[in-house]
Amino acid sequence: MSTFTLTILTGAELTVLLIALAIALTLIRHALNSIACTLDKIAMGVRAIEVETAALPPQLTKLNGGLSALSDGLMQTAVHFTAADGNLQQVAQALGRSNA
Repeated sequence: MSTFTLTILTGAELTVLLIALAIALTLIRHALNSIACTLDKIAMGVRAIEVETAALPPQLTKLNGGLSALSDGLMQTAVHFTAADGNLQQVAQALGRSNA
C-alpha cells in the first residue's frame, strides 16, 4: 500500500473514532442531565420536608416532658399492682387456693 492510501485510511479511522467519541459523550451528557433533574427533584423534596417539619422540635420537647410524667405515673402504678398482687396471693393462700 502506498503512503497516500495509509494516510487516507488513518484519517478515515480518526474521523470514525471522533464521531464515535462525540456520540458517546452526547449520550453521557443526556444521562447526566437526567440524573441532575432527578437530584433537583430530590433536593426540592428534602427542602419541603425540612420546612414542613420545622415545627417539630419545640413540640417534641413538650411531648417528651409529658411522656416522662406519664412514665413516672406508670411506674407508681406498677408498684401498686405489685403490692396488690402480693395481697391477692396472701388472700388466695388463706382461702386454700393455689396461685395459678
